[in-house]
Amino acid sequence: MKIYPPLMVLAGILGQLALAYLAPVRPIMSPLWQYAGIALMALGLATILYMAASFRKHETTIIPDGQPSQLMDTGLFAYSRNPIYLAMAILLTGSALASGHVGALAIVPIFVIGVQLVWIHKEEENLEAEFGQIYRNYKAKTRRWL
Repeated sequence: MKIYPPLMVLAGILGQLALAYLAPVRPIMSPLWQYAGIALMALGLATILYMAASFRKHETTIIPDGQPSQLMDTGLFAYSRNPIYLAMAILLTGSALASGHVGALAIVPIFVIGVQLVWIHKEEENLEAEFGQIYRNYKAKTRRWL
């Protein structure tokens, strides 16, 4: 069974909620951090929705193991080869801060490593097979994350 990135994010949020609920202490971050977390969640979600619309506009797949019909290298893709995964990590960072528990931040690197191992390497292989030197040039000038 494939666990697609949105399900990985959902699992991460549920894990953070479980940590916050099961933790024997009250939230230790101030409300200011919690509000910042809500803002980061909104930023992450808005970015994901914006990028999904961009994929539709360019008529190519957003599905990680789908067959791309076009190399996305403009807009946010000019700064990061994986802006959607970056937005998902921002969303998870925000949800950790919103929970008020520092321990919930541990989910973020788990997501980053997981998505890199499960999806990014395979996507990069597919893009290189599909677009060849054009993708290698893009990969050479654009970082994977930031």
